[in-house]
Amino acid sequence: PAACVGGDGEERFDYAGDESGEGTDEVGEEQGDQGEDQGDGESTAGVGDGLVPPGGEATDGSDATDGDAGMDAGMDETEGSGACLEFSDNLAPVPPSVLFLLDRSGSMMETGFDADDPDKSRWQSLHEAVQEVVLAGDMDAYVEFGAKTFSSKGWGACGVSPTLDVPMDLDNGELLLQVIPGADTVVNGGTPTNLALETTMTYMESYETDSDKFVILITDGRIGCTNDDAQAIADAVAVIDEALTVHEITTYVVGIAPSVFGPNIDQLNAMAVAGGAPTGIPGQEYYLANDADMLAAALEQVVQDSYGKSCLLDLDPAPNFPDYTKVLIDNTYYELVQDCDVEDGFIYTNPEFTQIKLCGAACVSFSDTPVAEVKYYCDPG
Repeated sequence: PAACVGGDGEERFDYAGDESGEGTDEVGEEQGDQGEDQGDGESTAGVGDGLVPPGGEATDGSDATDGDAGMDAGMDETEGSGACLEFSDNLAPVPPSVLFLLDRSGSMMETGFDADDPDKSRWQSLHEAVQEVVLAGDMDAYVEFGAKTFSSKGWGACGVSPTLDVPMDLDNGELLLQVIPGADTVVNGGTPTNLALETTMTYMESYETDSDKFVILITDGRIGCTNDDAQAIADAVAVIDEALTVHEITTYVVGIAPSVFGPNIDQLNAMAVAGGAPTGIPGQEYYLANDADMLAAALEQVVQDSYGKSCLLDLDPAPNFPDYTKVLIDNTYYELVQDCDVEDGFIYTNPEFTQIKLCGAACVSFSDTPVAEVKYYCDPG
């Protein structure tokens, strides 16, 4: 049969039907004379292409028993371009890289913030919440997790080591929980938030990955190790803003029962807005956790949100005809665009065409339902 041929002479898609009009698959059709012969093939239900990969079944098309069904077979009915379907597959987001930046200062040992469990410390609640999030549903299989605590043990009250406590990786939830201080461990030290942010962002900026990057700052309040609160928040916002605008690193801010006195709330709000992921709640742009349950819920929401915001998709194999690729998300087809900032569709992120980035409405829709179907087409002409 005639074929739409991919690279290096390899047949990526066979047209159903032959010159005798007897359908060789399920659609009676011949290239160059589509639907003119009286074929016996029939198409089955699917997306509307009436196409079958070599040796496969048609994924769509209306039922038909004569050659008239071949009129539309092998065509992309959604666009009417006449391109043949080479390949179709469902894709999930590229695993995002999420770093927990955890406050382990002495105030995290305070108890009484949770009315349901007044003997539980902030740190114990934090440890349990992290455990619940990274291990529940094997989330660490879908998200790269890493961790950094501050201040760093052995570096003084205001010291921060230059390395991560737990390097970024998939399937490292158990390791993360083993390395960070245990739920019942006594933590102490100051709150050198700005130095911790600088160290963390330096690492994340240089971390090589094809995925989106996120930092989750979890603290119980005021930026410490400084005598100037105004300058402290200005410096923190500058670091977080540069990470977002220059290096595309989004920062979430979670406040564990922060004091309403002093600059705590203003600092948390300012950092949350600068990080690019505020809650949208006036006066409470950070994620508030006034008890253990709220903390666990906040972390779960943040991690799920970071996963949903990953609008990168890996392609394997790469398309032979990249200009003809289409992505189906929530019953809407999206095509290749030139400017991801202003158009709805997708762009390729590398010259090998092995990854795409969803743009505009495509990314928004994918965030709500993070499953996409990618379709490779070629031009039979």
